[in-house]
Amino acid sequence: MTEFKFDRWLGLYASRVSQMRSSAIRDILAVTARPDVISFAGGLPDTRVFPAHQIVEATQRVMLREGPEALQYGASEGHEPLRRRITEIMAEIGIEVSVDDLIITDGAQQALELLGKIFIGKGDTIIVEAPSYSGALQAFSGYEPNIVAVPLDDQGIRIDLLIEKLEELSKAGIQPKFLYTVPNFHNPVGITLSEDRRQQLIGLSYKYGFLIIEDDPYGRLRFDGEDKTALRAIDENVIYLGTFSKIFAPGMRLGWVIAPKAILEKIILAKQAANLCSSSFSQRITEEYMSIFDWRQNISMLIDLYRERRDAMLSALEKFFPEGSTWTRPNGGLFIWANLPDGLDATVMLAEAIREVKVAYVPGAGFYTDGGGISSLRLNFSYCEPEVINEGIKRLGSVIKKQLSLYRSLVVAYPSEDQQKGEK
Repeated sequence: MTEFKFDRWLGLYASRVSQMRSSAIRDILAVTARPDVISFAGGLPDTRVFPAHQIVEATQRVMLREGPEALQYGASEGHEPLRRRITEIMAEIGIEVSVDDLIITDGAQQALELLGKIFIGKGDTIIVEAPSYSGALQAFSGYEPNIVAVPLDDQGIRIDLLIEKLEELSKAGIQPKFLYTVPNFHNPVGITLSEDRRQQLIGLSYKYGFLIIEDDPYGRLRFDGEDKTALRAIDENVIYLGTFSKIFAPGMRLGWVIAPKAILEKIILAKQAANLCSSSFSQRITEEYMSIFDWRQNISMLIDLYRERRDAMLSALEKFFPEGSTWTRPNGGLFIWANLPDGLDATVMLAEAIREVKVAYVPGAGFYTDGGGISSLRLNFSYCEPEVINEGIKRLGSVIKKQLSLYRSLVVAYPSEDQQKGEK
């Protein structure tokens, strides 16, 4: 039996600690690590199909050529050959930058934390999508911002509702610091911001004076349709976040941030205070891998694999989820967003799903700041094989149907006041 211990240091913490959010995803992953659980919870690339022999060779080449230097501290800005490689990757999607326009971070997640650190003061207003990536909400919330959330539809952030919010803030004399967006294969929803809305978003950023943070971890993982123009390719004042987690290996913990030089200088100062520099060893191995192997072919393999798994999940949802359920149909990325019939609570249902049928997902409430997403859930399709996806969705569907039947029986037995009035 675990003994509860009072936190004797409670009075010593900074006030912002009370605003720090636990990661709903990481909490669930800790529970679902058991091999008997079918997990749709993590945003996991399938590292089981990664070319391990190529990574071994890249590591060996780095050590034989650079030896002790590869094990030493590096520059806070990052390993210059890798930064140069990133400029080439960015040029392929229309973003023209030099090595001095970007720095390496410990994944894009560190970039989010550093941006929160340099931009957000207590009570400052920032704008996010609703729902929004929970890791960003976690990174920003510790700095005690006023978070304004703008709903999405199947074309991305609702520009009409964004304008309403911006007008309200303007009339109140409030200047939002930035708008955070995941425009390609959104996490958690899976939708992509339309070309027209990208242009409108840039225009609004100038009219109302806020920055745009473009988080693009999934842009290379397109299965269908045509690529959209990166926001940073439209406007050089956009802050762009990229990562090697989806195009190489998440375990390397490497990402990058592209920003105007004045902003980049502040990010470097914040990074130096956080960790001095990102892993010099990981950076050298990554650069070697990107230089000597056909990493684009490996991404093409992943795209084919993930497309098959997306299709398997969409097919299973059609077969096993009850009437009244809806879900997105992403053209890439890692996630499907499902909405359950009214009256169901995905957070409450998760415990039964794990206990009774050994299936895990992420409840939608973890992606909202205002209590939304109660009947929604995020499903990851990239990690499980098609037959496992089919079985997992079948099991999950049985839990949903059971909960729906229970809810409807309770509604009949205990009608609300509005229902009773309607019957009269």
